[in-house]
Amino acid sequence: MPSENLIHIKLEREEALEAKRDVLASQIALLKVLKRINTYRVYRTREFELKLTLNKKIRELKVNLGSLQRVLPTLKVPKILNKGVEIGGKKTLKTGLGVQDSSIEGQLQEIQRKLDDLQRRNV
Repeated sequence: MPSENLIHIKLEREEALEAKRDVLASQIALLKVLKRINTYRVYRTREFELKLTLNKKIRELKVNLGSLQRVLPTLKVPKILNKGVEIGGKKTLKTGLGVQDSSIEGQLQEIQRKLDDLQRRNV
């Protein structure tokens, strides 16, 4: 008979209640984890959709830029103004107005200097 192999454990009432509370608390924790996993899946799906949209827009932009470059005329720079000079690892362009640094700070300073020159001429 199969009932002979069963083992029974007797629990006190307090122990049984505590075990039930622990099981219910574990179920609550698992449900919260499941809820967060589902939220994560929704966010990942949305992220994937946004990345696809961004990728499409970038491809469209590349095509538009290519067609724009074909339509616009190319700029012909005289050889005198197109001399590149290496100074301290940074390439600078030598122009008739002086040496122009390729860094952003250098460009900002050059533009500010040109604005100051224009202000002096107009005054």
